[in-house]
Amino acid sequence: MRNVFIAVGGSGTKVAEAMVRLLAVGFPTRRENGILTSAGDSLQIWRLDPDRNSGAAISLGNYLKDYEELQSLLNGVHKTPGIASSRWAMDIDTRVRHLDPLQLPRMTDSDNSVKTLEGILDSRYGTVKKSLPFLAPFYERKDLSVEIDRGFYQKPFIGAAVMAVFAESLRDENSPGGKACSLTGFQNVATNFFLCGSLHGGTGASGVPIMGKYLGSLKRNNQSWDWRVGACLLTPYCVPPQPPFGALREGSPTSQQIDDLVKEHGDKPAFAGLTIEDKRKLVEQILLGFYAEPEAMEARARQGLAYYRDHSADYFDELYLAGKPEPDKLKVWSNGGKSQSNPLNSAEVVAALAALNFFSRAGTGSPESYVIPSSTENLDSEKMTLRDLPCYTVGEDEIDPEKVFLATAVMHHLVTKQIPWHLPAKGFPKEIERLRKIYQDNESRKVDDHNRFQSASALLANFLMTTIDPNPQRTIGWSIEDVTRVEPYLSNDPSSVKEITAKTAKKFMGKEAKGELELGDSALRVSTFEFGAWCPESADFTRGEYLRLVWSNLLALAHKRMRVSAGEK
Repeated sequence: MRNVFIAVGGSGTKVAEAMVRLLAVGFPTRRENGILTSAGDSLQIWRLDPDRNSGAAISLGNYLKDYEELQSLLNGVHKTPGIASSRWAMDIDTRVRHLDPLQLPRMTDSDNSVKTLEGILDSRYGTVKKSLPFLAPFYERKDLSVEIDRGFYQKPFIGAAVMAVFAESLRDENSPGGKACSLTGFQNVATNFFLCGSLHGGTGASGVPIMGKYLGSLKRNNQSWDWRVGACLLTPYCVPPQPPFGALREGSPTSQQIDDLVKEHGDKPAFAGLTIEDKRKLVEQILLGFYAEPEAMEARARQGLAYYRDHSADYFDELYLAGKPEPDKLKVWSNGGKSQSNPLNSAEVVAALAALNFFSRAGTGSPESYVIPSSTENLDSEKMTLRDLPCYTVGEDEIDPEKVFLATAVMHHLVTKQIPWHLPAKGFPKEIERLRKIYQDNESRKVDDHNRFQSASALLANFLMTTIDPNPQRTIGWSIEDVTRVEPYLSNDPSSVKEITAKTAKKFMGKEAKGELELGDSALRVSTFEFGAWCPESADFTRGEYLRLVWSNLLALAHKRMRVSAGEK
């Protein structure tokens, strides 16, 4: 299945990063030949944001590079090069399509050159007339003149006008946006389009409904294309601190006021890497009130929901709503650009799970309602665990995030610690007989697979740990509980390896393991004898195919254990 994730603004970009992490960990979107997997599906990531150099975009790019490396390590020696051939996970096009709503067609060189609302509305191209004479009466002078190349500063009434012009430009395949999207390539192709952005910001609040309406209209006019359009709307889940100084109560700042504040605050993190002129512009933006106001976020979100109800909801097949009852407080203030590099938030992981549910075509909810990931009454949103995350559906299978993490962590241990890679393949014990037959006449393949499995496992461990690590430099909203339980499965510590090995040893009579491997409320039993029998039928398998088979069997054991426990009760 072809999937497109449209990350709108900084929040949407962080959700795209969370989704890349989850796919790397092993979260599935389909079942193929009895195996739960995401391999065989494809994904493009579009990023709709005037802030091209935001910290969120840089972080997303870094995780896409790791994803590409992981897939490359898991390719097979006889397979065509390329990340899609690993068969471990979905093929993600690591070239993010940057859709800059300020990059618009030009009739002359002067059109759309001034990156302000006034500059864009006063431009024209083709048959599009200037909009400024009609719209200027609805804006204050400062709204028209502020530079918006870092976003819309929680001002959707500014972003909406820009986004509407941009959406209209997509009809022209030769426009900057038209070239980036290349929507003609999706005609007559079954595709899931999923948008994600905040309800309370500027870019997300204006971009998601307008782009959703544009795609939804195309779908309605061409129903044979089998397009689906969904979205996840993020309510306030984290709030920034106040800027280093406040906005003016009235009037415009003087040059002297701006210079004095640059001198006083120019070395703060929000000003890092900026030229003197850019620092002056940032000071002016703050003084004029162009920044996110924490106390206004809830009201903005309510207004956004009302807009969807009245104008946009009908264009979506599914609308998800995610947030936190008590938003997390960020520690570093920024107004966009590279300095705005927020840690991954647990609410963004919830939104990524909504995207995976949509990509699996689970058919959740109805066009007449939102889908709200629910939580237990005793959930502490500041210290979430994997058991608190919502499950989603792939076909008839419920995907429990806690069990996915357990299966991947145990797989990591089994492949790196329970296969005697240091021995010649002919000396493998009978428990690993299937692999022994594969490698015994090809020792070089064994050595190569070992090296690549080691490198791939290190990347998997990093994806696992950094997604739920409560270190505030990495993530927000997680308890330390799951990290401490996952870490031993990934560890080289002899005592941890010995303890897990004892649990995976089979009982004297039978093949069953002696102990359980646990994570939170989930557990599974697997012996090295059972593990050794898991090997693809054909010897011409990729490393990714092998890992996916092991992982799928482990997940099945985790679900089996749950059913047995339920039966005992």
